[in-house]
Amino acid sequence: MINILYISRINLLSGRTNVYNLAKTCEALNSQEDVNVELITTDQNNDVGVFFQKMAIHQPFKVICLGVTNTLSSNGGKKWYELFRFLYANFRLVTFLSIRSGKFDAVYCRDDSLFPTMFWAKSILRKKIFFETHAVLEKKRRQIMNAATVRLANGVIAISSGLKEYYSSSNKNILLSLCSAAEDSWFDHAVDKKVFRKELNLPEDAFLVGYTGVVGANPNNDYYEVDDIVKSLVSMPKEVKCLIVGELNGNANWLRDIAKENGVEDRVIIALWQERSKIPKYLQAFDVNLIPKRKKDLIGDSPAKMFPALASRRPIIAGHAESIEEVLTGGKDAIIVETNSPDGWAKAILKIYNNPELAQKISNQATITKGSYTWEKRGIAIAEFVRKIIKI
Repeated sequence: MINILYISRINLLSGRTNVYNLAKTCEALNSQEDVNVELITTDQNNDVGVFFQKMAIHQPFKVICLGVTNTLSSNGGKKWYELFRFLYANFRLVTFLSIRSGKFDAVYCRDDSLFPTMFWAKSILRKKIFFETHAVLEKKRRQIMNAATVRLANGVIAISSGLKEYYSSSNKNILLSLCSAAEDSWFDHAVDKKVFRKELNLPEDAFLVGYTGVVGANPNNDYYEVDDIVKSLVSMPKEVKCLIVGELNGNANWLRDIAKENGVEDRVIIALWQERSKIPKYLQAFDVNLIPKRKKDLIGDSPAKMFPALASRRPIIAGHAESIEEVLTGGKDAIIVETNSPDGWAKAILKIYNNPELAQKISNQATITKGSYTWEKRGIAIAEFVRKIIKI
C-alpha cells in the first residue's frame, strides 16, 4: 500500500474550483486499490461531512484540519502578517509530518508556498515529493518558488503541455495530467433551459451567451477578455444578450460602464460570483458557453471552465490560446476566436445564432470529447506515475 499525504492551505468550505479539483483528485487517487490518501490542511476544523457534500465526494477519504486559521487573512494586507501565516502554516505541517513520519511514503502538493514543508519531508524525513504545477505566475517571487519546488520534487504533475515543456529542463520526471474533468452528474439534461432561466431570473426568450469565472477589478487587471465580449454585442441583433457570472464586491462596475458607453447596457447581465455547485444551472441557461483567453498569457494556464462546458450540451466559443486548444478543437467541439477582438467574438457568436444545426453539431462533438477527461482516468495516471517514482 502506498500512503500519500496531500498537504494544502485550502479553505475546505470556500466552494472554489481549485478546492473542488483538489478534492476530486484525492478521491480519484484514493480509489486505487493500492493507494491511501489523507488530505492534511492548515484550515480550521471545518465540518468534513459538509465538505464532502459540497465537493460531490462519493468515496470519502481521511481529512485532517490543523486549525491554522486561514480567515486571519491579510489584516489589511500587511506583509509581516502574510509572512507570519506562511511560516506558521509550514511549521504546523512540518511538525505533523515529523510525528507521522513512519506512516506515509509520499507528500503530494499543488501549493508552492509549502516549499519549506516539502523540503523538510524530502531532506530530513526522506520521503518522495510530488508537486502539481498549475501556471508560471507573473510575480517574480512566485516564479522562483514554483521553479524551486519543481526542482525539489521527485515527480511533477503538469496540467498543460506548455507547463511540461517549460519545466522539462528542471525535472525529467514530469507527467502531463489536465486538472479537471467533464461530469454529466452536474447537469439535469432533462430540464428545459427556460426552467433554469426562470429560477435564475433571466430573460426566457433571449439568445443568451454566457461567461462564468473571474472578473478583474478594472480593464488593466482583467484576467480574461470579457470586455471584448461586451463590445461585440454592438454588431449583433438585440435578441443576443450576455450574462457574466463572477462579480465580487462590485468589481464589475467597469464592465457596466463599457456596456453603457457602447449602448448595450440593457443587454448585459452581471451576476455575482457563484459557488461551483451552482454553476451548472447557469451553464444550462446559456445558449452558448464563452471561454475567453487571458489578456496576459500565463505559461501553462489551463482554464478549468472548459470541462463543465464540454458536459453542458451547449456550443462552445473559445479564445485562441495554446492551453485551450490542447482540449478544444476549432470546427469540431468549439469555435475558436482567432482574432481575440470584439469583431472576432461577434462573428463567432453569429455563426451559432444563425445556424442551429452547427450549434447542435458542436454540442454533440463536445459530448464525445468530454469522455477523454474523467477523474477516474486522472487518478489512474497519477497513481501509476507515483508507483514508478517510488520504486526508483
